[in-house]
Amino acid sequence: MKHSSPTRRDPHEMLRQALTEGWETVESMPLKGEGTFLVLTLSGLVRLARNRSDTRRERRGDAYGPARAPVIAEESGNYLAAIAWKWPDR
Repeated sequence: MKHSSPTRRDPHEMLRQALTEGWETVESMPLKGEGTFLVLTLSGLVRLARNRSDTRRERRGDAYGPARAPVIAEESGNYLAAIAWKWPDR
């Protein structure tokens, strides 16, 4: 018996779902010094991150994914491609 192929993640659908759940788009992402926030990454992970830049530098959406912006993960210090953000529940 063959198994079914797993469905491929769709970043555009992930963004649509996140926006209905109260996430914000990258156009309104906090800048350097405004604190840490949760980001939804292009790969589907949710991480605590901060913006290293004092200007917004987003990459326009394309066939690969929706508009995204580079941020830095708080835990590891790695760059992430954020597609949505929100303030953490405190």
